[in-house]
This record gives sequence, structure tokens and C-alpha cells, in this order.
Amino acid sequence: MAFGESAVRLLLSSPFTWLALATVVGLEAIFFAWFQPSATMLLATLALGGAMILAWPFLYMRSASFLDRLYELPERLLASQEAQVSDLRSDFEELDFSQGVSQVGLLREKFENLVEVLKRRLSTSEITYGRYVGMAEQVYLSSMDNLKEVAVSLRSVSTIDPEHVHGRLTELQRQADSEERIRETEALERRADLFKEQMGRVAKLMAQNESAMTVIDRTATALAQTKTDQPLSSIDAESAMAELERLARRASSYAASRGRD
Repeated sequence: MAFGESAVRLLLSSPFTWLALATVVGLEAIFFAWFQPSATMLLATLALGGAMILAWPFLYMRSASFLDRLYELPERLLASQEAQVSDLRSDFEELDFSQGVSQVGLLREKFENLVEVLKRRLSTSEITYGRYVGMAEQVYLSSMDNLKEVAVSLRSVSTIDPEHVHGRLTELQRQADSEERIRETEALERRADLFKEQMGRVAKLMAQNESAMTVIDRTATALAQTKTDQPLSSIDAESAMAELERLARRASSYAASRGRD
């Protein structure tokens, strides 16, 4: 979930938001009933009430209670992912895919590390902090989605034994032409193509995740090397953050297109 979406959800789910709205509406209703204002005064009062309602998000989103809830989201995100992480590890262990098991742990570790560095380099009351945490979350979630796709792809061809297919094709090449030989050869070749196609997809998704982890590491390292009083002043930090933002935008765009499929 991106930072903006998280902030809006917290704003709308807060009882303070609905209390503020009810207060404004209630006060205006009392004012209209008590004073019976003219049309001009009525419009002015409605405009004032609308301005107060519009100002509420800006005021509340700078409050300590809102910021405390908002910046606990990385921890909540990781907690909500526990079951999925466990399931993915189990899937990859069952499929004997050690690279997948490794990536599941590394992604979580690198995301946690970047969030911790952001906390040390930026005040959690800054909008910039929330923006970068949101980008990091998007990259992390997209990478986890890639791993889920990897698990599905591996599962789909888990019953295909490429060595058996290759060996049988070699045997068939030595046999005389016949309708049965041609039919079996075609079936084995289709099976080999399916396996190759899915393994190619797996390799592509795993490579995307490796690139994402490199960007996360680079961002954390660049931030760690900046001065405490000027957290985003270095060219390295700005460049790393820009790269993280591009990656997050691509992840968001991919997620949106996949949701329409």
C-alpha cells in the first residue's frame, strides 16, 4: 500500500475525522435553527463550514496521534505478511528452490533495514519520510508478488522431469520413423517447451527481485552516508531515492495492470 493510500485510509477510519465532521454539521444546523440567517449569511456559513472540513485533513495529519499510527504501518505490514512469508518458504522448500527461500528472507531483511535507516535520517513527522517509506513498501510488496508468481510457475511444471524428457527424445531419435514415434516426439517437445517457458519466467522474476534488492541496499547505504543535519543533501542519496521512486512507480503500474487482467 502506497503512503498516500495509507494516509487516506487512516484519515477516514479515524473517529476524530467523523467527530469533526459531525461537529461542524451540528454547529451549522444549530446556527441555522437559532438565528434564521439571510441567504447571504447562509451561504457564508456554509462556505465557512466547508472550509473547516477541508482544513481538517491537513490539521489532523500533522497531529502526533495520526503520525504515530501512520508510521507504525511498516511494522503492521510485516506482521500481516507473516503467514504469506511462511507459506512461500514452505512452497520453495517443497519445490527444492533454495534461491526462493533465500530471497523471501532477504527481501524482508532489506526492507526492515531501509525503514530503520529512514527513521534515523528523517523525522517521522516529515511528509518526506512517509513518502519514502511508502515507496519502499511498494517495492517490497511487488517483489513478494513476484515470488508468489515464481512459486506458481514452479508448481505448474513440478511434475515435468526435463532429464527424462531429454533422454527419451534422444532414444526416439535413434528409432525408425513411425506414427507413434512422431506423436510421442511432439508430445515430449511440447512438454520441454512448457518447462523452458516457465523456467524462463522464473528467471526473469527472480532477476527483477535481485535488482529491487540492489536498489533498496543502495538507498539505505546512500542515506547512511549523508550528514545527520542534511539527510537528503548528497547526490548519492538523491540519486538512490530517485531510483527507488522509479522502481516503486513501475511496481505500482504493474500491480494496476495485473488487477485489470
